[in-house]
Amino acid sequence: MTRILVITLLLLSSHASAFSVEWIPLGAVERNGNPLNIDGNPVIEYRNAGKGGIDWTVTGDGPTGGRGIRELWLFDDSAAGIPGTSQATTSFSVVSNSVGFVMAGDHNDGFAQFFVDGIDVGTYDMYRGGNRILVVTELDAVVHSLKIVQLGLHNPASTKGDVAIFGGAVFNMPISPVPEPRVYAMLLSGLIFLGFIARRRKQVIALHAL
Repeated sequence: MTRILVITLLLLSSHASAFSVEWIPLGAVERNGNPLNIDGNPVIEYRNAGKGGIDWTVTGDGPTGGRGIRELWLFDDSAAGIPGTSQATTSFSVVSNSVGFVMAGDHNDGFAQFFVDGIDVGTYDMYRGGNRILVVTELDAVVHSLKIVQLGLHNPASTKGDVAIFGGAVFNMPISPVPEPRVYAMLLSGLIFLGFIARRRKQVIALHAL
């Protein structure tokens, strides 16, 4: 019984550390690009990424620029003989269980890699992606940090590998009290494994008794 409880706790803790990622369109925004809500959930803190970084810290040897208080550009000028990549990071001050990378994408844009709390959540082609949000949910309820890396790569249709950032947002998704089907599947797998171990133990004991 103790082993059953331990494995159950381990399975539930592994589920809690999982996360979900999806792109959604950027809806109504304030002047600085701040989305009013994400998937109907109010934004509780926004970190603006205008020219020069503003609420973001930019590092690396790639050139940067922007459009006023609304947009930060991480340039890829390798085609012009100016190699270099760069990255932008920011941190929040409030606890949340969900984050959003608020991005833009046009004919000059290329691949960007995204991190939440130092964990890679995906690499995406920003070419002609338009204004949209990379939403990461089912996170632990803690204070989060974001990082975006301009990789200096682009698909053949794009003229460059730039990355354009409006900013980052945090919000809270409602937590369902009902476990998802995958949780039940993991619990069932654990119980089957326990049954197999118990059966093997009985077989070993029976052999020693002969």
